[in-house]
Amino acid sequence: MQRKEHKFQFKKSHIILIGFLLIFGGIWFFCKDYIGTIRDEIFQEKNMELFETAEPTDEITMTENETPQVENNTEASVQQAPVSNTSNQNAFIGILEIPKINLKRGFVDMNSSQNKISRNITVIQSSTYPDVDKGNLILAAHSGRGYIAFFKNLYKVQKGDTIYVTYQSMKYTYQVVNIYEQQKTGTAKIYRDTSKTTLTLITCTKDSKTLQTIYIAELVNKQPVA
Repeated sequence: MQRKEHKFQFKKSHIILIGFLLIFGGIWFFCKDYIGTIRDEIFQEKNMELFETAEPTDEITMTENETPQVENNTEASVQQAPVSNTSNQNAFIGILEIPKINLKRGFVDMNSSQNKISRNITVIQSSTYPDVDKGNLILAAHSGRGYIAFFKNLYKVQKGDTIYVTYQSMKYTYQVVNIYEQQKTGTAKIYRDTSKTTLTLITCTKDSKTLQTIYIAELVNKQPVA
C-alpha cells in the first residue's frame, strides 16, 4: 500500500510541473508579439530621434560624370498654411497618400509641437513645402510593427510608383525615381536632381537595425483639389 501511494504522488507532482510549464508557455506565446512591438518602437524611437536633432540635410545631385555636388537647402522659402483635419485633434497642413500601400495620413507644420516621430509622420526641418519650385519635402516615419509605424509597408514601394501630397488646396503627384539604403548616422545624404521639385521619404530598413532606406520621388503633375 505504501508503494502505490508513493507512486501516485510521484505522478501527480509531474502533472503539476507540466501544468505550470504549459501556463508559462502560453503566457510567453501570447505576450511575445506585444513585447517585440514595444522593443521595436523603443529602438526606432531612438534612431529616428536623430533626425529631429540633426543639422539641416545636404541635398546631393549626381552629375553626368557621377561627381557629387552639394547644394544646401537653406535659401528656399517656407510657406505655411494650416489646414484642419476633423479626424483628429492635430492641425494637418497636408496629406501624404501612397496608393500602393494604402497609406493616407496627414502631416503637421514642421514647427508644430506635434511634429514628432512618436506622434506623426515627421517633416524634417530642412524641408521645403511642395509649392516651392525645385524644393524638397522630406518626411520620416517609423517602420516596424508599432501603431505609429506609418511607414511599415513602405518597403513595398518601387520605382515608378505614384505618391500624392495634398497641400494648400493643391494635389501634387510624384513618381518614385530612386530608392537606396544608407547607414544610420543621424543624418541622411539625399541624392536628387536639384533642378526638379522632389519628395523624399525616410524610414528604417526592413529587418535591419543599422540601415535606413531613402525614397526619392519627382513632381510630375499638380492640380487644384476638386
